[in-house]
Amino acid sequence: MVHSLSARLMALHVSPFLLEPDLKHCMDMLAHAYAEYLGYLELGFSEAQAREKAELQDPLKFKTAYHAWKACLTAFARS
Repeated sequence: MVHSLSARLMALHVSPFLLEPDLKHCMDMLAHAYAEYLGYLELGFSEAQAREKAELQDPLKFKTAYHAWKACLTAFARS
């Protein structure tokens, strides 16, 4: 996936490294939303309520937030 994204960006004459701070910020925001979702679950909210409170109703956004959260955990564990 990263390779195809890089290829598309190169076709647009945009370096992927120019977008790195924005991508990191986006990943951080998504990871935070997923952590918030988990917090609502711990407080006893239903899954639907937790998704709504964390603004993760969209299935793709929810899945992306999960992977961002997992990536942030992995990066934090390596540090």
